[in-house]
Amino acid sequence: MQVVVFARHPGGGIRTYFYYVYGDEALKNHSFRLVSPGSDALQSLVAPLENVSVSSQTSERLIALLVALIREVVTKRPDLVHSHGFTAGLIAALPLWLLRIPHVITTHDVFMPAQFRGRLGKLKKFVMGRLFAMANLVNPVGEDAAENFRATFPALSAKGKVVAVMNGIRTFAFLGDDSRDLRAEASIPENALVVGFFGRFMAQKGFGLLVSALERWNESRPDRPLHVCCFGWGGFIREEQADIERRGLGGFFHFFPATDSMAAAIRGVDAVVMPSKWEACPLLPMEVMVSGRPLIASNCIGMNEVVADSPALVFDVGSVQGLLEQLAKFESGQLEIQAASDEYRNRAAERFDVSITSSKLGQVFERVLANQGDIR
Repeated sequence: MQVVVFARHPGGGIRTYFYYVYGDEALKNHSFRLVSPGSDALQSLVAPLENVSVSSQTSERLIALLVALIREVVTKRPDLVHSHGFTAGLIAALPLWLLRIPHVITTHDVFMPAQFRGRLGKLKKFVMGRLFAMANLVNPVGEDAAENFRATFPALSAKGKVVAVMNGIRTFAFLGDDSRDLRAEASIPENALVVGFFGRFMAQKGFGLLVSALERWNESRPDRPLHVCCFGWGGFIREEQADIERRGLGGFFHFFPATDSMAAAIRGVDAVVMPSKWEACPLLPMEVMVSGRPLIASNCIGMNEVVADSPALVFDVGSVQGLLEQLAKFESGQLEIQAASDEYRNRAAERFDVSITSSKLGQVFERVLANQGDIR
């Protein structure tokens, strides 16, 4: 099957999706050609994949992207276009509908309650609903995200045009035992409790909550200070670092450069903290649990289905006190919680293996091609 892939913001989870899902054995007989803004990182990521190539790279301007996509589908006439993200899916919907090109939109985010307030918000929602309806199928990356989409656009749900396929990871890459000695690298005291923060420095990820929790913890626990090892990028990292220094907490936060050995970095901390405000279906908790490290996470949308029936310690979204309570629970029962995390690794690997995701995505493609005359 010849598939053109269209993305406006091919970073973070979308870029990882390309590598994990398209590169899996279950989709090896499919050919994927990417149309996206220029990105050396994306080029390097997909270069080892025999069935994935970068067809066209443009600026991020919507018109330039749309022209590149139309040129690609008109000249190549692919079997299907696979768009990623709300923006890419929406701007591609009408042209692909007019050209009668089957179109699947995979969404990597959720809608928040305040997005469609007021007259302008209602108009925006109406237009989005009409455009989403022009696609053959909308494919959120998890059940939480799918329920969010169905609740936002119930008419599409009633037509059976919303089908979830849960995210997955290459679990074999996280099943080893290699570990970085981050305490030694950052000169962290032996009596410290060391947690990790991995990801973008955006409001969504809740980094500020972790900063506040650390400040309160270290005021009351000087004998067992909390230190945070950060492996993140982008967003408001400079602003977050400036705030940390302003609050006199610089000595407790250790920022490391990006790494290709995520599993070793994860196993270099005592536990990983994910204080997210919302997610679609995050990959990091999957990677943490397969790596065998304890996870302390919020109960936000998207996170819930990943941590369900696992040893993860969960607290209410936005609750500093809740996070502090789970940190205290982990600190007092660290050996038992670590043992439970070790025991869960193989189960996590079975649950989250990307082969499940890629197989189900292949079935979605086949369904669309088999029924495109019925679901337009």
